[in-house]
Amino acid sequence: MIDMMRSAIFCLLFLATNAALALLFPFTLSRFLLTGFIFTAGVAVTLYLLLHPRNQWLVANRSRVENADCVALTFDDGPSPVDTPRLLDLLREKNVKATFFVVGKRADQYPEIVRRAWDEGHLIANHTWSHQHLFCFLTPRRLRAEIELGTESIRRICGFRPRCFRSPVGLRHPLLRLYLKQAGLEYISWSIRTFDTLIENSSILSRRILKRVTGGDIILLHDRLPAGADVMLEALPGIIDELRERGLKFVLAGSREDAGCATLESRPCEPAHSFRRSTKLPISPR
Repeated sequence: MIDMMRSAIFCLLFLATNAALALLFPFTLSRFLLTGFIFTAGVAVTLYLLLHPRNQWLVANRSRVENADCVALTFDDGPSPVDTPRLLDLLREKNVKATFFVVGKRADQYPEIVRRAWDEGHLIANHTWSHQHLFCFLTPRRLRAEIELGTESIRRICGFRPRCFRSPVGLRHPLLRLYLKQAGLEYISWSIRTFDTLIENSSILSRRILKRVTGGDIILLHDRLPAGADVMLEALPGIIDELRERGLKFVLAGSREDAGCATLESRPCEPAHSFRRSTKLPISPR
């Protein structure tokens, strides 16, 4: 009931913001200023609720891990047939476990890469089926399909239903809270956005991350970019070494043990050595 009330309030805000334009007629300067103020305020609030990665109004979300001496590396938009294997090689060499928010459509194209990531101790999470950039404007039917098809892709490939979700670019949707609850998914946001999609210099990327990171951060990176992830891959070894020198441990954004289970409780600071390559995949009953 509360979830539906939040959605209804958001829709009313959206409608009221646009309906405020009717105040312009008959046109006067005072009406113009009043309408401009109301419309601008309504748009600002609407955009905040849809775009801010850590606001809790439209969907409950977690942007940090619990322990102050831990950080989590998360990688969105993959898998990439070129860059994701290179990243997995690097993470294996550094003995780091990370969380991969995979796009279901791409996961179906390269299932062996997704299986490899899981087998090597990483966490696989849902990043929707097709990564729609207008995610916040999807119809209810399409929104549900994006969530469910993303989950089914991971189930087919790895044998379990994921428990973590992140939307494209962190966008919200009025019905997202309700549908994630029905799907048994926890929304994972981030506390550090690296802008690795825009930065073209590995030194700048490294400085940006190392200047801001503190214990408990969830760091957003991408293992698939239109121009390739070379900048991120060049910067990452030095970032890992520096953070370890600061006494920080690398952990998953959620728990692998929750995969396929009914609980959403996460243990985000489990030591990396607790995950073995021989981990038996839980099969979700269908």
